Amino acid sequence: MTASISVLLPLRGATPFLGEALASLQAQASGDWRGVLCPVGEAAAALAARVAAADPRFRAGPTGASEAAALALAAEGIDSEFLCVLDPDDALAPQALAALHAALAARPDAGMAYSRHVLVNAGGRVLGPGPLCELPYSPEALLLDWMTGPLRLLRTAAYRRAGGYTDAHPDAIDYDLCLRLSETGAVVHVPQPLYLRRIHAAAPEVARWAEGIEARYAAFVAAVRRRGLDAQYDTALQVDSWHILQPLPAQ
Repeated sequence: MTASISVLLPLRGATPFLGEALASLQAQASGDWRGVLCPVGEAAAALAARVAAADPRFRAGPTGASEAAALALAAEGIDSEFLCVLDPDDALAPQALAALHAALAARPDAGMAYSRHVLVNAGGRVLGPGPLCELPYSPEALLLDWMTGPLRLLRTAAYRRAGGYTDAHPDAIDYDLCLRLSETGAVVHVPQPLYLRRIHAAAPEVARWAEGIEARYAAFVAAVRRRGLDAQYDTALQVDSWHILQPLPAQ
């Protein structure tokens, strides 16, 4: 029987918090989900197989050479109406999937729903709310601030219509996808904090902090061009990583 939601879990390198991530998914109030383990590289494929063998609600997806490739390959093979990504460092609140599913059910025009989140450290201590998710959403605001992460439930059809995960910006695959989704359909913000985002030294956003800034800027520039805004605006990246969109000088 096909579940309504496919939850993709990218497996890359060491996964010390994977048990907590899996437990949070297994504890969801809504049981209408199936997990797809997305190994990045051959070393992670054995781990995906072990997890899938231990719980029939999980299956191992194809191995990808990069995280974007692993997620894209897994998404190609799903037939559920919705999909989301759970990072193996993080955890879901018990009502997370049910709340996001209800939000999309109430908005047939929306291709994505996202929630607030809280930041936690390696030991699970709460550090505070994820600041960008507190910002009001609009497709234009998303160009300058990435407020639509990290927990997002997508309609599979909307995901595919937007082009899915790609390696165009390897250190900004989620932001790049969110920008493209914002250009093809409505987006719903669920105000509850439904996700625990773990910040630690080995997390990609910490270990590859500078690369992430550059990749998000490149994704931003690509979105500006797709939207035709480069005819009116110039772009720049300040040293504090804020994106700048300003009118072109008079000719």
